[in-house]
Amino acid sequence: MDRLWTAVAGAVAVLLAVVTLYLYLDREKALRAAVEARRALAEQSAQWATQREELTAAALRESERARETEAQWRAKHEEIQTHAQTQVRAAQADAARARTAADVLRSRAEALASQCTPYRDQAAGIAGPTPGGPAAANPGAVLADLLGRLTQTAGELAAVADARGAAGSACERAYGSLK
Repeated sequence: MDRLWTAVAGAVAVLLAVVTLYLYLDREKALRAAVEARRALAEQSAQWATQREELTAAALRESERARETEAQWRAKHEEIQTHAQTQVRAAQADAARARTAADVLRSRAEALASQCTPYRDQAAGIAGPTPGGPAAANPGAVLADLLGRLTQTAGELAAVADARGAAGSACERAYGSLK
């Protein structure tokens, strides 16, 4: 029986040695696998960092390109706006000159109107017929007044047309600059 116990004890010792060796080898495998996993994780993290840097640099380049384009558009629009303001000022100066010329013309028409006398029939010595109502005291004054009103209205309409034309032209150029 001693021999049996010795054989059993020896078998248990060998079994323990094998189990210990197996566990040790599995632990070594596990450690090697963990080291390999850490290395793979470090490599992946490095790749992600590189990709992040590349994407950040590309985003910065695109952002700078967009800022340059916006600056070019802004400069073009400011140039267009300045040109439109110059056109409006020129139109206003032209309108002022036209008003001055109209005033001179009106004054001249009034001077001529003051020299006119009402129409009289030379033979009968009476005023001519007036189908629409009584005759004006001085037809030249009526014409001078009408001329004054026409030139004033024409000047106002021309000023509005010039301003709208300059604004429309500036709008067209601003839209064209975006292409």
